[in-house]
Amino acid sequence: MTLRLSIISLSIFSALFSSSHAFADDAGFEVIEVTGHHEGSYSSVAVDAVSPKVDISGLLEKIPGAAVNGNGPLTGIAQYRGLYGNRVNTQVNGVSLASAGPNAMDTPLSYASLVNSERLEMTRGIAPVSAGTDTIGGSVKVIESQASFDDVSGKVAAQYQDNGQRGHVGAKVNIGNQDHALLVYGDILKGDDNTTSGNGREISPTTYDKNMFGGQYRFNLGASSSDNESIAIGYQHVETTEAGTPALPMDIDFIRSDRVKLEGVHDISDWELNWHLAYSDAEHGMDNFNQRMKMPSMNARYNSADSTSFDGQLSIAKDAWLFGLDTQLSEHNSVITDPTMAMFHVDNFNGVKNDTYTAFAQWQLDVGQWNWQLGARVKHYITDADEVEHSMAGKKPAIKMLMDRYNNADRSQSQTGVDLVLNTRYQVSNELSWILGLARKQASASYQQRYLWVPMQSTGGLADGRTYVGQMDLDLETAYQVEVGADYANGDFSFSPRVFLHRIDNYIQGVAATNQAVIMAAKMMGDNNPMQFANVDAQLLGMDLSAAYQLAESWSLDMNASYVSGERRDIEDNLYRIAPPKVILGLNYLSGSWLARVEALGVSAQNKVSETQLEETTAGYGLMNLSLAYDADSWMVKAGVNNLFDTEYEDHLAGYNRVMGGDLMPGERMPGTGINAWLTGEYRF
Repeated sequence: MTLRLSIISLSIFSALFSSSHAFADDAGFEVIEVTGHHEGSYSSVAVDAVSPKVDISGLLEKIPGAAVNGNGPLTGIAQYRGLYGNRVNTQVNGVSLASAGPNAMDTPLSYASLVNSERLEMTRGIAPVSAGTDTIGGSVKVIESQASFDDVSGKVAAQYQDNGQRGHVGAKVNIGNQDHALLVYGDILKGDDNTTSGNGREISPTTYDKNMFGGQYRFNLGASSSDNESIAIGYQHVETTEAGTPALPMDIDFIRSDRVKLEGVHDISDWELNWHLAYSDAEHGMDNFNQRMKMPSMNARYNSADSTSFDGQLSIAKDAWLFGLDTQLSEHNSVITDPTMAMFHVDNFNGVKNDTYTAFAQWQLDVGQWNWQLGARVKHYITDADEVEHSMAGKKPAIKMLMDRYNNADRSQSQTGVDLVLNTRYQVSNELSWILGLARKQASASYQQRYLWVPMQSTGGLADGRTYVGQMDLDLETAYQVEVGADYANGDFSFSPRVFLHRIDNYIQGVAATNQAVIMAAKMMGDNNPMQFANVDAQLLGMDLSAAYQLAESWSLDMNASYVSGERRDIEDNLYRIAPPKVILGLNYLSGSWLARVEALGVSAQNKVSETQLEETTAGYGLMNLSLAYDADSWMVKAGVNNLFDTEYEDHLAGYNRVMGGDLMPGERMPGTGINAWLTGEYRF
């Protein structure tokens, strides 16, 4: 074990202090540097070029600096350079719509269709203001297929994973002539068994059943199909039932969501106008007794949550200039009941409104050897909430005190923030460019951080097993960001390193609660150390890089590596749930239609953990993955094995086991998946 960890540590050290760039295309990963109109640099992963994923968030693991906080098979939260949750701007098909679950069981990325998604893009480094409203933690976008004119095409895809008996079948069809285009798609996903870890322990519950279907109709406003003028309307329905989330106190009973998007693109006197209006309506039920053992001493709990969400955008661009207006409006409700006690109910969240109105301007231009991008965004946040009730308030003075304090408070909040971004690239030669990014960015608290009024674990997916209360008057987080890097490509070798520093004032995280009513109420629920969301000062420092080398005509090597350290600046402590250092090394073979890949993943121990949140350390580990594919003109078959040596390991970002009576002890670090053989196939027409 010592020898293996030493090799892993050496590999990571070597990766972090050498330079790198783009992955081979057959590895399913590429870094695309866009120095054109307002787009910046981004990393991209094609959905059908990697091993099968239950949730599209799994693609983030292939991007330097990115990771996934996984609370269950369908519940992946994006992390980038140590920041996660609402701090990472996440868009699916160009929109940001609110989830229904107060514990992020239906994360934004869970609404992406596997068959209709083409790729996942992550802004490399400091995101431009045009990328989204709150981008302190970067910007991730799922690029979906759009209805296309003069095209009749489609795809049928399927995948199977042996560990957990997981399967997916999906299909999409596009039918378009010069004036009309119609795209329809559907996904069926099932996980029939619980997955197992490397030593054969069952990870329960990790079964799921999810169906998704949707479509888009597009009408051409131009004289020909090549003109960039059209309007479109799209619809999506998602239905998830009985999906496990073992790192959270409850599992998914159901998630039911309907989403509609109306959009258009127009050419007005050489100005390109883009706009969209999107709406979602979601319902969500979760419980602690259907998929996991409920001990006799525990109370049965059922949480009924719902949300409505509106997203609108208008942007206009010409030459070097881009201007835009955005708005996101949402309302959230969550009520907790006990099926065995009809009188019991708690307003977890009641009529919580979370509205944002923003405007931005961005300028980008090549001046000699320099590419300059400057942007500013002004954001106005308005939040409010209705009064709450708790059926036990009459018998529990602490709960009554917290309820009255909340109901008598001025719950409406209004704040204004400003983002300023400078990204520049200096072209030293055809082979080498220097990168510099500077930014000052602000972001508002989540509705959970403001309006969680009684100690509970509805924290947006923190998965630390702690109970929290919110704080209505939290200040805006203010981040000062610096990035320095380079892109080098010469013949068969390329590399792209980045070094970054984020100093964040008023960073929002949990601190030990001091209010006696909060402490008393938490003790009733079995937590002697409740937390309260508060503003602290933080700093994140790290680097990430990618590299590729063409060994021979058919052989290539690729690598990506990431390191981030997150610390409190106000006290001696580390930030919670920071991804450990990792390196991915790949050897690729490409000849004709045959593709093969041998991949080694090394993850270092994570000893820099949050003492405030009682976070536990994790050990390092190494995994080996193999894949082989045959890609013909109209079809592809791909097979592989992940975790070839059935290694037992702990995933630092997967939280702690919350399920009793299984193979895992309550409070134990969640293990990673053991050996997993898989097979995928697709037919294109």
